[in-house]
Amino acid sequence: MAAALALIPAVGAARAASDGPPGSADAQVATVALAAMPLGSTQLARGDTGRQNPAGDVVGIRASQALAGRWTSPASRINRVVLVGDSLAQEVTPFLQFLTPGKTFVPKFWGGTAPCDWRDVALEANRNSVVVITFTGNSLTNCMLGSDGEHLADEALVERYRFDIGTLIDAARRAGARVVLVGQPHRAASFEAELEVDGINQVYRDFATAYRFVSFVDAGRAVESPSGEFTERLPCTVFDIDCAADGTTVVRGDGVHFCPVEGENPCSVWSSGAFRFGLVIASGANNPRVFD
Repeated sequence: MAAALALIPAVGAARAASDGPPGSADAQVATVALAAMPLGSTQLARGDTGRQNPAGDVVGIRASQALAGRWTSPASRINRVVLVGDSLAQEVTPFLQFLTPGKTFVPKFWGGTAPCDWRDVALEANRNSVVVITFTGNSLTNCMLGSDGEHLADEALVERYRFDIGTLIDAARRAGARVVLVGQPHRAASFEAELEVDGINQVYRDFATAYRFVSFVDAGRAVESPSGEFTERLPCTVFDIDCAADGTTVVRGDGVHFCPVEGENPCSVWSSGAFRFGLVIASGANNPRVFD
């Protein structure tokens, strides 16, 4: 089994990226979102309206019952995995394809993107799909600009992610797909992203708690220390073919990504971090009901 897994980085290399970045980074913010629970504040009463999002647009908060009334129930059988995300999604793709056999894989990711970059991109999902959403906190593209012309950071970034992830969930559920939200790993301290990663993970948990057929899997913990902190190395598993003399292997190559070779995506060598991250995602994609 370990020998077979060692070949995974080369499998599906031609499919390790989407057809290209989203065509409209500056698309208008959708008027219907699921962002009913602002981080760090009292939950809005269902049916409240008029909250301001970070871009200054008025967001119409609709009652969850009304939203659910427009959502199609998923089919019992899952045969399609739609992966929406950023560079970490690209890194995990070969493993996720391997670990979800018999399912059509639909790549919807691009390095450096945020959820807002995918608002107007067709998910190609249906009732037999699970839409996996995994974003780690990028704020690099035009849709992440604030009213001051600067890219959003800290709490403002988290609130923008909340709004746009809600929009993606709405699109997936309207198609009848199940949704799996992926908890992200903490970065190296030099990136000063603790607030953002914690905030995004809380957004994922909030949505999974609030809505049926929306699940949360904490894949980030698979590449963190036992106390939930950033670490470059972890003890080897039976799958790791690059185990060092001290019994550890690289799980984070540059403080953010998994590949031991900095700057490589897809990775040319065994990437234990990507495998561990992908293993947890696959558990959710194969049987999301367990995590509902």
